[in-house]
Amino acid sequence: MSFSILIAEPLAVDSLYPFSLLHCSWEVRCGALKLFEKVQARFPDSPLLFSGREGRIRSFLSRVPLEQISAPGNILVLHGGILLSQQLTSFLKNTIKSHNDEPIVFISGSIEICYYIPEIFRLVNNQEFHPDSPFFEDYSLHPVLENALHFEVESHSITYLWDAIKHNGQALIDDADIFVDYENLQNNYHSGLFITNPDAIFVGENCSIAPNVVLDASEGPIIFGKNVRIMSQSTIMGPCFIGDNSLVKIGAKIYGNTSIGEFCKVGGEIDSSIIHSYSSKQHDGFVGHSYIGEWVNLGADSNTSNLKNTYSQVTVPMNGTMINTEQMFLGLLCGDHSKAGINTMFTTGTVTGIFANIFGGGFFPQNIKSFSWGGFSDSPIYQFDKAVSVAEIVMQRRNYTPTTEEKKLWKTVFAQFGNFL
Repeated sequence: MSFSILIAEPLAVDSLYPFSLLHCSWEVRCGALKLFEKVQARFPDSPLLFSGREGRIRSFLSRVPLEQISAPGNILVLHGGILLSQQLTSFLKNTIKSHNDEPIVFISGSIEICYYIPEIFRLVNNQEFHPDSPFFEDYSLHPVLENALHFEVESHSITYLWDAIKHNGQALIDDADIFVDYENLQNNYHSGLFITNPDAIFVGENCSIAPNVVLDASEGPIIFGKNVRIMSQSTIMGPCFIGDNSLVKIGAKIYGNTSIGEFCKVGGEIDSSIIHSYSSKQHDGFVGHSYIGEWVNLGADSNTSNLKNTYSQVTVPMNGTMINTEQMFLGLLCGDHSKAGINTMFTTGTVTGIFANIFGGGFFPQNIKSFSWGGFSDSPIYQFDKAVSVAEIVMQRRNYTPTTEEKKLWKTVFAQFGNFL
């Protein structure tokens, strides 16, 4: 049994704003890995193909080079927002193995989440089937699926960024089996550590954990990637993931249901949050129930409110309307390359676009536009060339050079929307 996997963005991909401005849906991080990385880890023998918004895909493939194939054979078309667990993976594999030559539709609740199309059915009237759009929903129009087998599965999908926050704890628990080859701390830790449930703590190569660090995995696993450094007096509670080459600074307090990407620097208090790669929250201050993009910097004593004084559900601004998230706890949704000055205060459910430079006193508006120079509703536009120049300086400090496709996408987004995001 062999098949390729085509990950296709959903029509509602813009609901992942502001992350969707510069990223594909499968780049969302939930748990220890991004959505597409889960597919890679759980289907290691299946080549990956991608379908969606062309500019974002070109940027993605320039940053994450993957071998592209021309003859996919049997193919599994996967919804680009599906949170792939070990249980779902096993069900898909076993079902396809039992019905290898039959088309299959997999449904979760009332939502179709993937289609299995054997190679012998891919041709329609002796021609390759091409949907009218590159989005997942249009693949359902393949004629062979009209008479396909249907199977109900249990799964979660990420439609909004707060869905990733909501499911992050369970996803971290699910992802732990991917790191079983990492060393655990059952029989190999120095006496200066204070550890609860060492069997559930997995440590990659070349990690450094200083004395007087507390690691509490009683409520879920703690996973450290490679070359992670944990400084003294830090407390980390599971479930939690710290990605490769990241630094946890002195006295950090990291609560459960938190994922920190690669090449990050974090400190202060972080709770139930997801921080993407190359971002920094190094100093004291609280970040709770937040989703932070790449190349973000939160200045010293920046704080997010994640609970309204009325204890009511949080509503957020999205595409010109207010959406009820149905969540009581929600902090900051922050786009790539945005920077917050010292003592920045974010109100509950704040949404910040990309390349926003946020500074000044008091609470900022709940909707901070992309390329804002200041962060207030009447702030001027951050000049594009200046914003890019700063981004390149920041990236060079991490020995990273932005790709041509990345810079094209920055320019495209700025030209299309300017200060209206």
